[in-house]
Amino acid sequence: MARRLMIVFFIALFAFALLPVEAGSSTGATFKLDCNGFTGSSGSVRLDRDNTRANREAFIVSATDGAGNVILEPIQDSFFVGGSVSWAGITPVKWTATPQYNPLALRIVSRAGNGFAESLIVMATGVCPGLPVYGALPEGVFYVDGDLLVRGAGLAGLPAGSTSAPVPLNGTPPRPTNPPELLQTLPAVFIVNTDNLSIRTGDGPLYSLVAVVDGGTRLIPLGRNKDYTWWYVQIGDIVGWAKAEFLILRGDATDVPVVPARGEFSQPRVYIHVDQPLYSDNDTGSLPLCTITAKQEYLVVGRDSDITWYQIQATCDGVPVNGWIPAELASIRNPSERFIPVTTG
Repeated sequence: MARRLMIVFFIALFAFALLPVEAGSSTGATFKLDCNGFTGSSGSVRLDRDNTRANREAFIVSATDGAGNVILEPIQDSFFVGGSVSWAGITPVKWTATPQYNPLALRIVSRAGNGFAESLIVMATGVCPGLPVYGALPEGVFYVDGDLLVRGAGLAGLPAGSTSAPVPLNGTPPRPTNPPELLQTLPAVFIVNTDNLSIRTGDGPLYSLVAVVDGGTRLIPLGRNKDYTWWYVQIGDIVGWAKAEFLILRGDATDVPVVPARGEFSQPRVYIHVDQPLYSDNDTGSLPLCTITAKQEYLVVGRDSDITWYQIQATCDGVPVNGWIPAELASIRNPSERFIPVTTG
């Protein structure tokens, strides 16, 4: 219906064509766009491009919403060169599809042909109140701008690939979420399809942990690695890396850039199963420094040559010390497979 109204409207207007002037140009043609369609406000389009070889200028009129969805199917028509067309005072032309995002954009294009290149004559924009702005970043959302990670509302940038701080030793990993309303205007989100997904400081299991998220959590994509196996994401105030195989994409992440991983590797740790003495040397006959607490992790700084003892960092009476424990009383955790040096003769 909108297509037919537009064509009739063009033909009716041509009966009032003005004198010929410059080729296919706008003389102040303005339009009002809203949720339902568009109307002409003032001005006109001059006709002086014989792009049909029939002394007629052919036009295409179309409209899209902020996400590029077509809301007015292209309408084509042509008029004799030597006049102008005005839309002022005409019945509103309705969209052929419902807009989903702002801003709305109307385009009038003079077609290519007869030696003329295609030419955009008029582009008018408008908004539909209540619709989200496609790609707009709510306050607090990060994005990658060149080599910088920038946060909405003007916070200073960090190097792209920077992440939140790792979870401290024996700390409880945060379980962040993103508010649903924060995600409605973004072009893409990921849905976590497993429980207890680790978010790390880099694109691999060797990197330190920054958070753990539940299944169903929505993640905002900020970047990716080159082979698409890990994504650089935001969840609440947490920024880190998530493994791609545990994510389901909703939306378009085509423009998400490749960013470097800048995180730190996990350090080797041991988990202590029972309270036990921490020795000054790799010998149960050496001086006990203190008793260390069970069900805790401790950083490993060394070992003996046959890996029967580990040297670990601990705190004895408020003082940081390096001491030794039997390997049989601990479980090694070294996901990055970092080399543990021999630190005893």
